Amino acid sequence: MKKRNLFVHVVLVVFTMISINVWAGNEESFNSIHKISPDLNFNPTSSFQKSWEIAYGESKTPVRVFMKETKKGQEYLVRTKYFEVKYVNGSAGFGAREVSEADRTVSEALNAAVLNQIQLNSQKCISSEAIGNDKILEMIASYLPDLLNEQYISILN
Repeated sequence: MKKRNLFVHVVLVVFTMISINVWAGNEESFNSIHKISPDLNFNPTSSFQKSWEIAYGESKTPVRVFMKETKKGQEYLVRTKYFEVKYVNGSAGFGAREVSEADRTVSEALNAAVLNQIQLNSQKCISSEAIGNDKILEMIASYLPDLLNEQYISILN
């Protein structure tokens, strides 16, 4: 148990130091211009039926969005190698949620460091009604940057 905790802390410290260096070296402010495109390398599975990429500014590492249909509507899993979050859209409305343990690929400690918990809580109910499929990806692309802690916003650029 102690080895696992030590490992998680070491990984978190290393990631924080790398992020601070990247953030400090980034002279440009965050560019909110984004481009949404279908993920051409995606093969539908039983879990996820569709996938897109959202590129912010001149980013060479886009954010990937995976969609799956559920009984309550759609879930959009938003993932990078540094964080993951999901947006749900259905009869109860549209909002952000933490990723369930079954779908998680990013460590919980890293995800917690990158995502702003206050913003995540404020985005739990963005709309009390379902959002149309034609607007959902634009909504995700617009709200996602607000979820990141300020020192990690360069992850998107």
